[in-house]
Amino acid sequence: MKKILCTITATIFTICAVAQEIKVKNDEVKIDEKVVAYLEGKKPNFQISNLDKQYTVSAELKFLESSGKRWMVLKSSKTGKTNEVDYKKFNPLNQQKSAMEAFIDKGFLSSEGLNIDAIENFINGEASGVSTKIKEEATAGIEKQKRMESYQITIDDSGSIYSAAAKNPNDKNIGTIKIAASTGMGIQKYEVFDLDGNLTATWYNMSSKHPGFDGFLYEQFITYDGKVFKVKPDTAGILQYKMSTDKTAAMIIKELMFNGYTLQHQIAGK
Repeated sequence: MKKILCTITATIFTICAVAQEIKVKNDEVKIDEKVVAYLEGKKPNFQISNLDKQYTVSAELKFLESSGKRWMVLKSSKTGKTNEVDYKKFNPLNQQKSAMEAFIDKGFLSSEGLNIDAIENFINGEASGVSTKIKEEATAGIEKQKRMESYQITIDDSGSIYSAAAKNPNDKNIGTIKIAASTGMGIQKYEVFDLDGNLTATWYNMSSKHPGFDGFLYEQFITYDGKVFKVKPDTAGILQYKMSTDKTAAMIIKELMFNGYTLQHQIAGK
């Protein structure tokens, strides 16, 4: 009984935490209409103060143009040291609120106000490396894009796949992709076959089960050897469907090849 009561209490606490309403207006930060802190300044530089304004921490909003990723640099008014923090979520139309949501997510702010100890321990502690990770991911993304473009993937309207990476210099055909299921909401399933007719990968749009896989696949494909990769559908600008202009189909093939699935006669080991 005690265990059940603890579980119920924890659940209620979680629901309450999620249901908190955060507002930032006229330099006041409110949680459920209660003023808990002050936020002053103009982006990208803000100063967040406790209610008696005896403590202030600075926040500089940062942005990496090549990837669109954002983070903040917090600076202690006590020690002058800095550390980087990422966002729980970011709304470009309400950057002040996004910053305060990040504070709440990190335990720096609650309905009781600023958690000064938590903020100072974070800033003066181990470097988070947030910007380094963001920049490394951006660089890796650019390199991945370059590599994918080097495959020179094309698909004709029958679903035949061609690539500059084909082993046969006289035949660039490496396999076939076909639509396996569709609804009024669009294409729900693709299947990719190698030149020997072996099913190499199956992509699912909606949350779906796949034979032999424990779980659901959503905007993902699974390979013949059980590997799972993410490919989001791209239907922008489609007026009249043609496989040759299907961006989702092309991205599935590019992602397959990037991860070592070259199609052709790969399953047969040729």
